[in-house]
Amino acid sequence: MHMNNGSSELAKLIFKNSADEKKLKQLLISNYSEADLASYLHSKEPLLGRAAGFALRLIGSSNAIPALVDALKDKDRGTRFNAEYALWEIWSHSGDDAVDAMLADGKNLLKNESYQQAVECFTTVIETDPKFAEGYNQRAIAYFMLEEWSQAIRDCKRTISLNPNHFGAFAGMGHVYVRLGKIDEALEAYKQALVINPNLISIAEAVLRLRDQMQSE
Repeated sequence: MHMNNGSSELAKLIFKNSADEKKLKQLLISNYSEADLASYLHSKEPLLGRAAGFALRLIGSSNAIPALVDALKDKDRGTRFNAEYALWEIWSHSGDDAVDAMLADGKNLLKNESYQQAVECFTTVIETDPKFAEGYNQRAIAYFMLEEWSQAIRDCKRTISLNPNHFGAFAGMGHVYVRLGKIDEALEAYKQALVINPNLISIAEAVLRLRDQMQSE
């Protein structure tokens, strides 16, 4: 039995249980289907769209990705933000707890600036699950930090081939092309990122800077 789909019910459930994420997940699963939450993203009530995005971050699967990608263009800023957050969370789950744990270890290595070790960790992720797009995306970040440009580009392209909605990989590829002085390629990659996710302010600013640079040359 699903609860009333009004914004007040879903928002109340989230607010009252936000301190206990495990309990909140259980309540969401018990009271709302993923399909219902995905449909709420398009609600005219901003609070309901925001709550649905927050809920999908916790319990969403790849099935919710199309609705979340659409929500990146929603009129409400909060809904757009929660949709983006939910996408990153879903993309970080392979369906295998061991692989996900390795991915988390690699991200921690990135934070600690242990870039070569991160490459090795993400390589293990990829070897374990070659179809897990986020393994390639995270390794691309590590390669970028090591200034290994060709490897970074290769992994960005592999990420996109597995996950065409991965605006992060398009943006990352644009960053690499900038470092290589390939401005046309950088602009195209940045544009692709913005087509998917218009909320990437830093990428939009980078496009403007590159265009100004090209006009001044």
